[in-house]
Parts: sequence; C-alpha cells; structure tokens
Amino acid sequence: MKASNLISRQIRVLGLFLGQAANKMAEALLSYAANLLNICALFYRLLMTTFASGVGLRLVWRETAQQIYFTAIQGVHVLVFSALTLGLVVIVHATQQLVKVQGEEFVGWLLVTLVVREVGPVWAAFFVLLRSGSAMTAELGTLSVTREVEALEMMGIDPYRYLGVPRFWGLTISLVALYVLCAFTAVLGGFFFAQIFADVFWGEFWLSFINSLQWLDLAVGFAKCTAFGMIIASVSIYFGLKAEKHLGEIALYTSKGALTSLVLLVGFDIILTTAYYL
Repeated sequence: MKASNLISRQIRVLGLFLGQAANKMAEALLSYAANLLNICALFYRLLMTTFASGVGLRLVWRETAQQIYFTAIQGVHVLVFSALTLGLVVIVHATQQLVKVQGEEFVGWLLVTLVVREVGPVWAAFFVLLRSGSAMTAELGTLSVTREVEALEMMGIDPYRYLGVPRFWGLTISLVALYVLCAFTAVLGGFFFAQIFADVFWGEFWLSFINSLQWLDLAVGFAKCTAFGMIIASVSIYFGLKAEKHLGEIALYTSKGALTSLVLLVGFDIILTTAYYL
C-alpha cells in the first residue's frame, strides 16, 4: 500500500514537472515567434522609411557614413588578419593532400567553394555581428532607456528614420564591402601560403581559381552578405529599442539580440546553401 502511494506520488510529481517544462517551452516558442514577426515588421518599416520622402536627408547620409566608418574601416585590420588565417588554414590542411594525389587543379575550386561562396560570407557576418551588432544594440538601448528616443518623437522626428535607417544601411553596406575584402585577402593569402607550404605553380593556382569561379558563386556570396547585413541590423535595432525601463535591460537585450542574429544567420545560410545545390 505504501509502495503504491509512493509510486503514484512520484508519477504526479513527474507529471507536474513535465507539464511545467512543456508550458515554459511553449511560452519560449511563442515569445520567439512574436519577436521574429516583430523583426520582420521592423525590417519592412525600415525599407519603407528609406524610400519615403522627408527632410533631413543630409543628416541621414551623415549617420550612415559614420556607421560605415565604425563597422567597415575601424576594425578592418582584424578582418584582414583573420582572412589571411582562413587562407592559411585552407591551404595547409587541403593543398598538401591534393598535391599528393596530383589534384592541384582542385585548389581553385576549393577556394571558390569555401572562401567565396560558403565560409567567406559567414566569416564576415560573424565579424560584423561581434563588432557592430552588439554595439548597435547597446547604443540604441542606452538612447531608449535615457528617454532620448522619446525626445525625438516629441520633436516630431521619426526615430526609425533618424536612428534606424542609417544604421540599417550602413551595416549592410559595410558587410558587403568587408566580404569583398575578406574573400580577396583570403584568396591572396592562400596563393602566398601555397607557394610556401605546397609545391603549386603560381600560374596553375590562378588558372584553377579563375576557371572555377563562376558568376553564380559571386551572386550567392553577395546575396548571403546582403541578407546577413539586413538580418543583423534589423535584429540589433529591434532589441536595442526594446529596452525601455532600466539600464539592466541593455545587457539582457544585447545578449538576446546577438543570439537571435546568430540563429537567423545560420538558418538563412542553410536555406540559401540548400537552394544552391538543388
């Protein structure tokens, strides 16, 4: 009798625990879905605000230029070094094996696949996310908590046009430019490292790369970078303006923004890569 009561009590406790876990999981999924819909709505609003007629165009251009300077120019040396490292990794771990099986003609195809189409856009996107995405969320969160966004609205200034649009396009343009620099630096670094660590003739290296590079590879790379930039910018702006109550929310939403951007980047990259191979 006691044993049956004990078992039934444990079953009730387990059922209660599973029910609470299911409720929390459902709440988390609903919250994530709501955030995703709100991000899509913000993305649409930023696009419409960009092409809407209004005053202050010079100010918007100035803010956009400042965002490009912060994202693409101030941290470019870090990206160049990391791109050289990417070229080194590709050459050292792959070229030597290809040479052993007389597959030097596949060196260019390998660089096109990894650097231009697959890893290059993601590499540049992660760099921008770590450097500018989190900084943008923290900056807008500070402006929102200190009521500066409300002050803009009271003066009749659309905060999405003054704060959102310049950062949206500035980050997107910066990511595309950094992708071009990353791909160029990684390929150039791969060429030099191939001459040092592998017995690959320089003419054969460039001939293999040019023959493997196609317009579709460039189109996929640029499409990924453009989409990644818009995703990072939209998510960062959304979570930055969501902080309203106190400064403690800034760190919370900065973390949520970075994690959400990472998940969306990986998901969108999988979608585009799958569509390419279909």
